[in-house]
Amino acid sequence: MEKSKRIQQIEEMEKILDEHSLVIERFRAALQEFKASQKNYEKLKNYYINGEYLSDMDAYSRGELPKGLKCGVLSEDAVYNLLGDNYTSAIEMLETATEIIKKH
Repeated sequence: MEKSKRIQQIEEMEKILDEHSLVIERFRAALQEFKASQKNYEKLKNYYINGEYLSDMDAYSRGELPKGLKCGVLSEDAVYNLLGDNYTSAIEMLETATEIIKKH
């Protein structure tokens, strides 16, 4: 390999090393945040799945809650979509991890 191509290759590999190191650092931080958030996510999931939100929804319908109260949690779609997104994210992490392990 000629010298200029070797230098170019080393520079390219150095750039990949630096960039991927930063990606892993950000991913680890995001993963830690995601893992820490799962406890609250489970609380929300139980609120929704156990039907507790239904009594809050009824109170909202009867006008018992203050106007202007942020209550997107009372819409079935918002929580249902979050449940799906959380599940899909977990599957995607597993699939990505499996591919990385297979190639290792």
